[in-house]
Amino acid sequence: MGIPLVAQPESDAVALEGCRQGDPEAQRRVFERYKDRVFSIALNYLKGDEQAAQDVTQEVFVKVFRAARSFREDARVSTWLYRIVANTCMDELRRGRRLVLFGDVPSSMHPRVAPTEPAEPNRELSEALGRLSPKLRMAVLLRYFDDLSYDEIAEALGVSAGTVASRLNRAHKFLARELAHLAPAHVTARGEIA
Repeated sequence: MGIPLVAQPESDAVALEGCRQGDPEAQRRVFERYKDRVFSIALNYLKGDEQAAQDVTQEVFVKVFRAARSFREDARVSTWLYRIVANTCMDELRRGRRLVLFGDVPSSMHPRVAPTEPAEPNRELSEALGRLSPKLRMAVLLRYFDDLSYDEIAEALGVSAGTVASRLNRAHKFLARELAHLAPAHVTARGEIA
C-alpha cells in the first residue's frame, strides 16, 4: 500500500487556460479564488460603499473572462487581475457614484484588524485611508491589504517601482499626520520611541 497522493491546488495559469476555453467550471474556480480579495480592495477603495464594491467585483470578473484570451503568458495571473481591479475601481470613482463614509465598513471587512482592538482607531484609520488621493489609496491597499511587493504593485498599476515607493512614502506621511493623535505620547510621528 502506497501513501495516497494529495491533490495539488490548481495553478492560476491552468485555471485561466480553462477560462480561455470558455470552461464555466474554470471560471467558477478563478472567481472563488479571487472574489474576496477583489471585493475587499473595491470596498476599501470605494470608501465602504458595499453596492459599488459588489458592482466592481462583478465587472472585474466579466472583464477577466472576456480578456482571458489576451492574457500575456509572461505576466502573473494575479498581477494581471490586480491591474483590472485597480482600473475598474478608478473607473467607478470617476463615474462619480455617491460613496458612503468609510467608517461605515463592517469591522469584519477591515483587513489585519484583530477583533479585540478598539473600534475607534479602526474607524479613524479607515477614514484617513478614505481621504488619501485615489492613486495613493490604491498603492496602500495593494501593499498592506494584499501584501504585494513594490514590483507587483508597479506591474499592476502600470508604473515604475520608484513611483510606487514615492506614492507609499507620501501616503505614510499623510497617514502619520492624520493619525498622530492615536500614537502614545512617548512615540514620535516616525514611529520611534522618544
